[in-house]
Amino acid sequence: MNALTLQTPSGSPDWTGSSRGFWGLLTAVTLWKFFAASRLGLIFDECYYWEWSLHPQACYFDHPPLTGWLITAGHALWGHSIMAVRFWAIVSGVILALAGRALGESMFGKSVGNRAGIFLILAPIFAGNALLMTPDTFLIPAWACAILCTWRGSREGAPLLWWLGAGASAGMGMLSKYTMVLFYGGLGALWLLSLKHPGRRARLTLGIALASTVSLMLFLPVIWWNSTHGWVSFLHQIHHGFRNEHRTLINFGNLTDYATFLVVLVSPILGILCFRTAATKMGDERFRFLGIFFWVVVLFFGFSAAKAHIEANWPMAAFVTALIMVAADWESYGRAWRRTAITVLLIADLGAVAGVSYLSLPSDSPVAITRLTPDFSFLRGFPGSEELGKNAAQGFGDFQSRIEEFLGPPKAAASIASAFRESGADFLCPSTYQLFGVLSFYAPELEPLLWMPDGGRNRFPWIDDRTWAGKNALIAGWPREGNNESLYFLRSDWSKKLELPGIKNPVTLTHAEGYQPEKVTEN
Repeated sequence: MNALTLQTPSGSPDWTGSSRGFWGLLTAVTLWKFFAASRLGLIFDECYYWEWSLHPQACYFDHPPLTGWLITAGHALWGHSIMAVRFWAIVSGVILALAGRALGESMFGKSVGNRAGIFLILAPIFAGNALLMTPDTFLIPAWACAILCTWRGSREGAPLLWWLGAGASAGMGMLSKYTMVLFYGGLGALWLLSLKHPGRRARLTLGIALASTVSLMLFLPVIWWNSTHGWVSFLHQIHHGFRNEHRTLINFGNLTDYATFLVVLVSPILGILCFRTAATKMGDERFRFLGIFFWVVVLFFGFSAAKAHIEANWPMAAFVTALIMVAADWESYGRAWRRTAITVLLIADLGAVAGVSYLSLPSDSPVAITRLTPDFSFLRGFPGSEELGKNAAQGFGDFQSRIEEFLGPPKAAASIASAFRESGADFLCPSTYQLFGVLSFYAPELEPLLWMPDGGRNRFPWIDDRTWAGKNALIAGWPREGNNESLYFLRSDWSKKLELPGIKNPVTLTHAEGYQPEKVTEN
C-alpha cells in the first residue's frame, strides 16, 4: 500500500502516518529553519551563551557546559555569526525527530513512528527549541535517545550495548541541563514496577547500573568544577527551582499557570490528548513505559510549581513520550478530534512562521512592530473601560519589549560602543549578564573590556576584575538598568540616556571613577 494513501478506519487518507510525509516535512522544516535562523537576531540568552563559548569551561554558573561547547564548535564552521550559535539547535531538531520516529516504530509500527516524528517536528515547543540555542536544545534529543535505547535494551535478549547508549545519551543530556537526572527517576519507577518479574528486574538492574556509570563518567567534569567553585551551579539551580516565593504551603496561582503551560506547550488539543492517553492506557506495557517518563516530569515540576514560578519550557521533556503515546492512540480519538488537533497544530505553526517572517522585517519598515502604536480608545463605553485600556496598553508594551529582544541588541551594542569610545573609560560594565552577552556578540571589540561587578565573579570566573582596580568605567544599562553598579566605585560623575531608533527602551549610561574590587563580596 502506498504510504501516502494509508487509510484510517474512517476511510480518509492519513498523511501523518506516511513515510513520505515525515521525510518531506522534516526536509522542508529544516531548510526553513536554516533560513529563519540566519535572519532572526539572537535573543539575550543566546548572546550570553556566546560569551560562554569564547571561554570554554567544565561548567558555568547557570548550567552545565554543553551549550557553550557546541557554540564553540560552531565557530569552526560558521565563524562569528548567528549560524555559529544556532547550527546545532537545528541539528538537534533532526535528531529528536529521528529518535522519536525510531522509538514509535520500534514499539508500535511504522505508521505510528512516522506520526510521532511529525508531531515532534510540528509541536510548537519543540519547533522553537530546535531554532534557538539554549540548554534545553540538546536536553530534548538526549532525552529521546536515552528512552529509545532504554526500550530496546530492556527487551529480553537485547545486547547490553543499548544500555551503554542510554547512559551516553543521558550523560550528554546532563551536560546540557541538570533536569536530565529525571530520566533516572523514570528508570527507578520502571525498576519498582518490575519487582514481580524477576527476569525483567535483573535486566533492568544491570542495565541501569551500566547506564548510570557511563552518565556519571561523562558528568564528572561538572562535579569537579562545582567542587572547586563552592558548588555554586548546583546551589543556584536548587534555589531557582524550589525557593518558596510567597511563603505559602501551596501557591495555587503558580499551579494554575503550570497547568496552562502543560496544555498549550504542544498545542491545546494535542495537550489534552496527551493527558487523556497517559491517564487511560497505563494497562498496556508499551504505554506504561512511555507514560512513566511523562508523569515523572509532570509531577516533579508540579511539586516545584507549588512553591516557585515554573517557566513554560521546564516540563517540555515530558511531551516527547506523550506525543508518541498520542501517535499510537491516534485512531481511538475519533475523526473530529484528529482533524481539530491537526488543524490547530498547523495554524500554530503557520502563525510561528508568519511571526518569524514579520520579525525579520527591517526595523525602519513602516509596519515593523517597533513603529506600531495601537489605539485602544475603542474600549471606551465598556464597563471599566479606563482600566481595560490601561491593561491593554501595558500588555502590548510588554509584548513589544519582548519582541525587541530580537531587534534591539545590534542597535544597543553599536550605541554603547560609540559612547564608550567617546567616554575615555578604561572598561565597560554592563548592568546585566544579558547585556554582557549582547555586547560580547554584537560589539566583539569590547569583549576583553567587559566586567560586571554584581554577580560577575560567579558568572564570569575567567575574568580577573582586580586588574581594573582604581580604573574608570562606563556603566551601561539596557533594556533595564539592573543593580546599581556605581556602588563598586569611588564616585560617579555623570549619567545620561541614549534613545535607540525604533526601540522603546533607552540605554542608560553612567561614568564611574575608581573601581574598588574589594567591595565585591561574592566568591
